[in-house]
Amino acid sequence: MQRFRRKTNLIIIFLVSLFVLPAGISISLAAVPNLPGATAAVADKTIEIEARYLYYDKQANLYHAQGDVVIRQEGMELHADKAVLNQALNEFEAWGDVLMRDRSDYLACRYLKFNYVDQIGSIRDGRIFIKEKNFYITGERIEKLGANEYDVENATLTTCDAERAAWLIRCKKVHIKNGGYGVVDDAVFAIKNVPVLYLPKGVFPVNTKRQTGFLLPGIGYSDKDGLITKNAFFWAINDSNDLTLYPETYSKRGIKFGAEYRYVINEQALGDVSASFISDKVVDDHPEDYPHADKERWAFGAHHFQTLSGGTILKSDVNLVSDNEYLEDFPDTFAGEFIDELDNADYKTDTYLRSLAIANHNWERYSVTAEARYYQSLLRKNDDETLQLLPEITLAALNQPVAGSDWLFWHMDGVFSNFWRKDGERGQRFDLHPVLTMPVKFGAFEVVPFLELRGTYYQTNSPNDRVDGSQSRGTMAAGVEVKSVAERVYACNWFGMDRLLHTLEPTVGYRYVPDVDQDDLPSFDDVDYLAEESNVTWALVSRLIGRYPRAGKLDEFDYHEWLKFQVGQAYSFIDVADGRRFMEDDQHASNFYSRLETRSRGGGLYMKLENRFDPYDNANELMTALLSTRDQRGDFLSLEYRYEQDIAELVTGSTRLPLWSWLYVYGSIRYSVADSHIWETIYGFNYHPQCWSLDFSVDEERDPYDLSFRLLLSLNGLGGLGGN
Repeated sequence: MQRFRRKTNLIIIFLVSLFVLPAGISISLAAVPNLPGATAAVADKTIEIEARYLYYDKQANLYHAQGDVVIRQEGMELHADKAVLNQALNEFEAWGDVLMRDRSDYLACRYLKFNYVDQIGSIRDGRIFIKEKNFYITGERIEKLGANEYDVENATLTTCDAERAAWLIRCKKVHIKNGGYGVVDDAVFAIKNVPVLYLPKGVFPVNTKRQTGFLLPGIGYSDKDGLITKNAFFWAINDSNDLTLYPETYSKRGIKFGAEYRYVINEQALGDVSASFISDKVVDDHPEDYPHADKERWAFGAHHFQTLSGGTILKSDVNLVSDNEYLEDFPDTFAGEFIDELDNADYKTDTYLRSLAIANHNWERYSVTAEARYYQSLLRKNDDETLQLLPEITLAALNQPVAGSDWLFWHMDGVFSNFWRKDGERGQRFDLHPVLTMPVKFGAFEVVPFLELRGTYYQTNSPNDRVDGSQSRGTMAAGVEVKSVAERVYACNWFGMDRLLHTLEPTVGYRYVPDVDQDDLPSFDDVDYLAEESNVTWALVSRLIGRYPRAGKLDEFDYHEWLKFQVGQAYSFIDVADGRRFMEDDQHASNFYSRLETRSRGGGLYMKLENRFDPYDNANELMTALLSTRDQRGDFLSLEYRYEQDIAELVTGSTRLPLWSWLYVYGSIRYSVADSHIWETIYGFNYHPQCWSLDFSVDEERDPYDLSFRLLLSLNGLGGLGGN
């Protein structure tokens, strides 16, 4: 199900430009002769009048303009057949084919009268165009009663350019109050001038960006949920706070109540809080399908981002659900910017739902980060045995010279971690990890010897143990890394490129870590076991980078990386598995890794090939191939093959194909090669004439089977009606 989108309500747009005339015009016209083709202008050049014939009545203090009248003032330009400016009353009138443009918007009418001091005026037979949302507003009579207060009689509203609009709203009367609300009488929604919906009276907020009101409802059907109806009410509390209520009805499940509160504290701080609840009849009727769920089901999310005045950055992303199946039944629960940015979770494959809070501050040579992570298992019934990190504090010293030298450098990480769970071992760990480096240049080569020291200290306990335990570990690592860059530049004249740079960037390194007794240490994460090492690693990176001169700008260029190729491997001199690169004892060579990426300039074509080859099994452990292409017309195609040994072999594809400017078709598929099984298919079309669109799609999931339909009707500028 798609989330409701906040769209501008119908009559609200009247606020944008019922009068496009600028407020507070200051006019002080000099006397002009009674001659044809005259021009009058104020001394400060704020307003100018041109006409074929311009007459100044000194006694009445009136300017009469006739024939191709043009009035200009600070981006506004008014054309009329006839106009009269009355300086004594601070107003002007215009007749005939009146057309006023204010930047990209315009107003057309037969008669206009406006007081530029009191901001009071009237329009007869007016038509207003607002380019931002392509809105056309007409009114038989439009009265401006004061600042932000209007009366409109016999009004219509549409975003359609055609003379016979595909849809429009008719209102007998609209009164827009100074407080920001519009009262509408006898509103009718019509399609091709055929009335289909009537609203005898309504109250609408008058705001072009955010406004209180009911959002357009949605309707859909799913095998699991039955008939679905969605409604929403949006409350614009003030400029920096709003609240949306989401009552949703599922014929097989019941009513799900949801709410989302959004806030902006200042330009550097914003966030949202959301919650939903349902008393689920399906869980009550089929408990065997929901072994870890109760009838009362809920979800909670809270997200915050803030930059403090001193530069400290705060981030939080809290995501909690009542049971393991909640996200499977309601997959759009946490569909929002924050979780996409911080977690990029995939609830179809992930085993944990993560919540986190981070505080970070950077100085020139140091940084400190405090982080808390809470993991909710999507497999277990509860999280009593799930290990939580509450909190972890990292103090990092960035790379810097030792005692002001230019040949010896150091950096260091100091990490305090508090591990907690209800059942099982828990405790605190402090890990201190300083590193010394001594980079030396030998011609085209850079040699970087390094020495790492590491001290790790534990204070642990278990819920059933009365005696706490303390352990420690001291170890070191030493080695050297040799790297170089060889490059060559080729002159060329290909597709605007005048130079092509080819690089070869080889790296060879050796690393030694002694064997240290770690049998008595707790096992919280990868830091708690540091395998013995004596290995050589090698890697090669090659790039193709094009240079493009900027048009009309001497010695200014743009650069594009056309191709990047990486290969690498490690070789161990000892018979010890580290569990990562060397999976078993007596395996001296790691997997052979390769990766190739190429991307066209502008991103229209992208290709990636990745491979991890096991030399002992003579088999590929991982293979991926991705090809995607798109063009300016809107064509899109993506194909991906992914093979993970003993895990999965999948092909996924998606496409979008515009058949005409007003119609495109689309589809996607997930296919398991390993068991010759289609997991999911989606296909549909989108029909979008100039001012509305209709989107229809079918989503078929095979495991477990579920068939859902989506039908979405969108009226440009007003929002959408529908769902799945």
